[in-house]
Amino acid sequence: MPDCCMAALLRRKECLRAAAAPVEIACNVFLTGEIPRVHAEEQTDEGFRTDAEGRQPDLLPDDQALYIRTPLGTVVLLGCAHSGIINTLEYIRHLTDDRPFHAILGGMHLKSASNDRIAWTIEALRQIPFKQAYPAHCTGAQATAALWTAFPGRCFAGSVGTAIII
Repeated sequence: MPDCCMAALLRRKECLRAAAAPVEIACNVFLTGEIPRVHAEEQTDEGFRTDAEGRQPDLLPDDQALYIRTPLGTVVLLGCAHSGIINTLEYIRHLTDDRPFHAILGGMHLKSASNDRIAWTIEALRQIPFKQAYPAHCTGAQATAALWTAFPGRCFAGSVGTAIII
C-alpha cells in the first residue's frame, strides 16, 4: 500500500490492524491476508501505480478475500480477486485443509481477460470442488457468460441486491 494511503488510514480514529497473514475476525470468519501468486496465467499489470510519477507498479500485494467455515463447506467472498481467482481459491483450500467450497461470491477480475485466460480459468475451476458461484462486477459479462455455460445449475447472477441464503 502506498505510504500516503497507509498514513491516511492510520490517522483515523477506528482501530485498524494490518495483517499479511490469515486472521480470524469472528467465529469461523477469516481474512486470507496476502494471497500467494502461483499461476503466471493470472499475473496482470492493472495500471495502478504507487508513486506520483506513475513508474512504480502497484501489484496489490494487500489483495485478500474473506472466507467463512460453514457446515455446508467454505463460503468465499471476493473483493476483486486481483491475485487471481484460482490463486485465491487454491490458497483458501490450503488454509482450510482442502474443504470443498459451498459458495464463491464476488468479483473474479476477468473483465479484461482474454478468451484464453477465461478458458484457462474455467478449466482450473473444474478441478476445484464448489456447489455455487455468483460472479459479480469485475468478472465482466463475457467471463460471466462463459462461467454460466461451463457450470450450468451451479453459476448464478451475482448482481447488486442479490440475496443469498447460506
